[in-house]
Amino acid sequence: MVDYIVHFAHHVQWPIEVFSGTGAPFRICLMGSDELVAPLTARFHRHRIQGRMVELERVNDGEMLRARRCQIMVMGDMGAEQMAAAVGALEFFPVLTVSDINRFALLGGMVEFAGSGANMALQLNKTRLDRAELKVGSSLFRLSRQVN
Repeated sequence: MVDYIVHFAHHVQWPIEVFSGTGAPFRICLMGSDELVAPLTARFHRHRIQGRMVELERVNDGEMLRARRCQIMVMGDMGAEQMAAAVGALEFFPVLTVSDINRFALLGGMVEFAGSGANMALQLNKTRLDRAELKVGSSLFRLSRQVN
């Protein structure tokens, strides 16, 4: 999953106004379980995306104003109500929401990791991507199935 997140960071285009200046970091945020904190920290140590240093941030339930400053929000294991509230709060903001939670894309998330290993498939919610004004490279569509 970490390699896919790296791929998204390099192949999705965010509106330039999401960055507060040329020195603003590229924020990858995590909500829910902590299992990806260590691998993401190792992978993005001193890493640049689109010329910006990567910052990893932990976002807790109820911190949606902070979450709206992220470029990618990785949602780990969490309750259905908590996940629905978080996805809803980010709906019209240019924050790429990704998760391996079952039915994530159908419930409003943008990218769902379905299956595992060689059977991994991406489910994309194109409606939500369009609402957030995120431009997705064709390489991402070749790896995915649309759910809407």
